[in-house]
Amino acid sequence: MLDDGWFGERGDDTSSLGDWYVNTKKFPNGLSGLSRKLKELGLDFGIWIEPEMVNTDSRLYREHPEWTMDIPGRDHAEGRNQRILDLADEKVTDYLAGTISAVLREAEVSYVKWDMNRIFSDVFSRSLPAERQGETAHRYVLGLYRLMDTLTRSFPDVLFEGCSSGGNRFDLGILCYCPQIWASDNTDAVCRAGIQEGYSYAYPMSTVGAHVSASPNHQTMRITSAETRFDVAAFGVLGLEYDLSDLPPDAINELTEQLRLYRRWRGVLQFGDFYRLQSGNVHKWICVSPDRRRAVGLVLRKLAEPNSQYEDLRGAGLEPGLIYRFCSLPRKIELMRAGDIGQEPRQLVSRPVGQTEELRVSGAVLMNAGIRLSPFYGESMRSFPDFSARLFFMEAEG
Repeated sequence: MLDDGWFGERGDDTSSLGDWYVNTKKFPNGLSGLSRKLKELGLDFGIWIEPEMVNTDSRLYREHPEWTMDIPGRDHAEGRNQRILDLADEKVTDYLAGTISAVLREAEVSYVKWDMNRIFSDVFSRSLPAERQGETAHRYVLGLYRLMDTLTRSFPDVLFEGCSSGGNRFDLGILCYCPQIWASDNTDAVCRAGIQEGYSYAYPMSTVGAHVSASPNHQTMRITSAETRFDVAAFGVLGLEYDLSDLPPDAINELTEQLRLYRRWRGVLQFGDFYRLQSGNVHKWICVSPDRRRAVGLVLRKLAEPNSQYEDLRGAGLEPGLIYRFCSLPRKIELMRAGDIGQEPRQLVSRPVGQTEELRVSGAVLMNAGIRLSPFYGESMRSFPDFSARLFFMEAEG
């Protein structure tokens, strides 16, 4: 996915929003040349856009300053060096549909990340008379839907993802056009547990973009294991935000195995029934396939507590009369951590520890009694340590 900076005369965030044509100084062969090279590598090509915004330092604004939302006679409340285009005006949505379509067609784009990065402050549409200014916000959203409808119908094979939580519009309207939405730029696994759980009250996991990013996290500086980051992100549309060249071979191998595991269980995690079993310091979730024959459970502990009891996992949504194979993965402990931010890449050396679950149990027992989970690192560590998570897999026999 090619992010911000590919268009117009964009050198920083003060210019060129609205000028959706390729910067040939940066891409002499155009986006089509880049996309061809990527396809030769077996990759699809994606692109970042923020269609609803414009910089005053742009060709579009110089030609059509009347297309922006600002209140005549008042200073504009600038935000992020950009203004909002008046999508209540069909001339604006027609222009955007044409210019964006040209880019998608030229570069054979497979994925679009649709960003929206500032709040509405100066709500006024020159396309509406004074007595109808109260309709501006509503007419804007209708124009947004019109634009999205035009693009998604013209490019039915392109995946459009809403970014910035869909411009704070993670709602059923946007999901008609963006079947998945980036839940938050906060990719810290501990924070994400609460974020994704909150979304689950209204939306299925198949709509929630969830990425595994580097540790320490770029926002919280929290250090979490690769297991914990993957386990949380797996309950959603999994993606990666790694510079793979920074990872040692052991980490690459672990990541490869995690992706294989996700592909095997993706149908359950994205399209199964999601149950919130416990919230708070300990999060417990389970996703169950529609036929109730497969399920994935998660236990995540934020902070360890002394003298705490063993954790257990009690299922939900399973078939009482079926016998399930209940198992977990081998866990690892990091023995050495070297390097720091701004220095050489961190080297993580890990080895398997503790016990894993491997048993046959009925759905009735899983749901009514639950399974007492084995110690995390043996008897000396009965509970889960800080920021630790584990996945558990249930598959019916026969």
